[in-house]
Amino acid sequence: METFFAVAFSFPTVVFSVLLCVAIIYWLISLSGMGDVDAEGDLDVAGDFSGLMVTLGLQGVPLPLVLTLLFLAGWLTSYFIDLALGALVPSGILHWLYALAVLFTALVAGLLVTSIVVRPLRPLFRRAYLPPLQKRIIGTPCVVISSSVSETSGRAEAHLDGAHLVLQVRSHSPLSHRERAILIEHIPDANAWWVVPEAEFLSGGSAG
Repeated sequence: METFFAVAFSFPTVVFSVLLCVAIIYWLISLSGMGDVDAEGDLDVAGDFSGLMVTLGLQGVPLPLVLTLLFLAGWLTSYFIDLALGALVPSGILHWLYALAVLFTALVAGLLVTSIVVRPLRPLFRRAYLPPLQKRIIGTPCVVISSSVSETSGRAEAHLDGAHLVLQVRSHSPLSHRERAILIEHIPDANAWWVVPEAEFLSGGSAG
């Protein structure tokens, strides 16, 4: 036990020990109901960091879970390397160089292990990462199923992700039965959608 604490709380393993303790405290607070796990944490971070997450294969699961796995894998790597080799390295500048090398190795190993572990976990969180319907449906074609569509009434059908949707729609340009249109904006108060004729939408896109 003395060896365990000596290695776990000496540099470089102590870096991961502290980070892992912070992660454990976070999960304990979340499980106690005092905090919530942000299922979309990695979607809200800065764009450059989000791109880095994708590059490293760490996207698709909550950021707190990614960090916890990274800290755990890094801790295990650093601990066992230091346990096996730490006593063989003389103290002084050489030991500090060794510790930095172990820290870097543990970080790289942690990233590799975490990217492998999160792959089978992504389907479990896929629904949490789907954008809201109001965002996903924008730009979707629809077909008018009411006799007409005006600024005050109308219905249309659309298909999204294999689902058949019947929606309340509104249009500044009159639309007739079976005419095609494009959903462009949600109207929260009426739970309806602004649409434009498909021909108008396509001609406007071509002009831009």
